[in-house]
Amino acid sequence: MSSLPQLAGSGLLPFVLGFAAGALLVALWLGGRSARLGERLRLLGDRLRGAEEAMRERDALRLELARLEAVRQADAERASWMEETTETLRDGFRSLAGEALETGAEQLAARSGETLAAAVAPVERSLAELRAQVRELELARRGAHAGLEREIALLRDAHRELRATAGRLASALRSPNVRGRWGEVQLRRVVEMAGLVEHVDFVEKPTVGGLRPDLVVHLPGGAVLPVDAKTPLHAFLEAADEKDDKARRRRLEAHRKALRQRIAELGQRAYWRQLERAPDFVVMFVPNDAALAAAFASDPELLDFAHAHRVLPATPVTLLALLKSVAYGWREQRVAHNARAIADLGRELHERLARFAGHLDKLGRGLDGSVAAFNRAVGALERRVMPAARRLGEAGATAADLPAVETVERRTRPAPGGDG
Repeated sequence: MSSLPQLAGSGLLPFVLGFAAGALLVALWLGGRSARLGERLRLLGDRLRGAEEAMRERDALRLELARLEAVRQADAERASWMEETTETLRDGFRSLAGEALETGAEQLAARSGETLAAAVAPVERSLAELRAQVRELELARRGAHAGLEREIALLRDAHRELRATAGRLASALRSPNVRGRWGEVQLRRVVEMAGLVEHVDFVEKPTVGGLRPDLVVHLPGGAVLPVDAKTPLHAFLEAADEKDDKARRRRLEAHRKALRQRIAELGQRAYWRQLERAPDFVVMFVPNDAALAAAFASDPELLDFAHAHRVLPATPVTLLALLKSVAYGWREQRVAHNARAIADLGRELHERLARFAGHLDKLGRGLDGSVAAFNRAVGALERRVMPAARRLGEAGATAADLPAVETVERRTRPAPGGDG
């Protein structure tokens, strides 16, 4: 305490007080700057997490592409095997027909040719249908492989486009009607990019028990998935225009509360109780990635809250991935249908081959019977007719030599599988 009079007497007290005030002002300025830097770091962290999520989705799509390539190669090998088997069967049919028609009388050969043509015609038609089915299956696989590569590129372009247009749409989205229409347009674009055909794989705006989801996606197997696109974005759009940090935080807090309220409303609607064969959740479509990211950043428990109310928040990117999976399921169902058709054709081909082998077996037995009858006739001719004819020749009744008639020793080969 005695130092203050000494400082006052020495003239240093004003200097010390000024220095302390300056230090206090510098500390206050640095504190404000640190808060702004913290806010910027938080925003940069959000962007980094978004980029990491996009990278994970890209890696998952690459793995899916590799799996489809392996499936396509396996299908190509099966198709090649089917072509080789078909050609081998055709060569076998021709060889069998040639051997069967090599011997016999002209009348018997004509009847055999007609029987063979009638038996081969259905088999040829079945082979043609089988080749057509294999070609269609291979073309479908190739189209799916090329289409997946194009869709991955479209996914990246669409993500960049959606983020770029979000700012330009802010002024137009002040009106609730415009906001609702924009959400429906975004939803339709995502569905079209996923490759689902309107009113075939999905139905827009059906009424369910007095409630109306914006979209009902039909899943393979007859199940359905409701999608709601009436997410409130007014507070978020106002926060984007705010220059003051405190006002922006208030708007973002209002946006968080609005999303929570919408999630609770969708949970109470319980679309899965109204729709037959629907999963026990509803998709809440948020047409702006940044809007959902801001809500998650300010409310880390929002996802748990949505899960408890059986609501799945989805942005255009995540909904596109979900609908891509649905579209892939429809394609796989069509491929499975084609595979069943090929299996049915194969069974039909086997049945016709069995009948054809039976016809060949009957034809062979008929030829063997004709040869046996011919040999018996030759034996009777040699024993009963030829001796008298030779005696006539020796007596000078005729000068012509009698030709020698030989028996036929060759037998037909048994038809494979002739027992049916």
